[in-house]
Amino acid sequence: MKSLVALLGLAATSACAQNLAPAWTVTTPKDAPAVLSFDGADGVRAHFQCLRKSGQVSLDFEVGHRIADHKVGEVWVDASSIAAPWPVSIVFAAGAYATTLRGQAEPTETASTTRVKTEISTAAPVIKAFAKSGAISFRTLNTQITPSVAKPGWVRKFLSACR
Repeated sequence: MKSLVALLGLAATSACAQNLAPAWTVTTPKDAPAVLSFDGADGVRAHFQCLRKSGQVSLDFEVGHRIADHKVGEVWVDASSIAAPWPVSIVFAAGAYATTLRGQAEPTETASTTRVKTEISTAAPVIKAFAKSGAISFRTLNTQITPSVAKPGWVRKFLSACR
């Protein structure tokens, strides 16, 4: 009976674990790009990456806003027949800092969503604030992405590889 109760408790713990808050992961291999990723339970994902000692961080994430309208040959175009990738502005915010950067938007494989990409310097005040608090958000295409707070140590570990 005790083992049945323990097994049921383990199953309940496992089920709760599947509904935990979204997770951040960090990898900083010596022979490959460093990666800091957010994988949200609601499908929100953000992927930060850098080449070692580059001083630049690339970010890509997907938004539900669809820009792609139709294909012309093999190329997706928007409603104005402008071919992908499309220029977008991305607003980063962390702590008391915010900055607007240029980026690119492109259709995902199904073109039902849009993938957004940009780069930001590790020296940007908004990135320094992210390293201190672990909190960051970004906004583009009328979509606000606010991941759960990352462990600041993980953010600093990632950024250390990038600097």
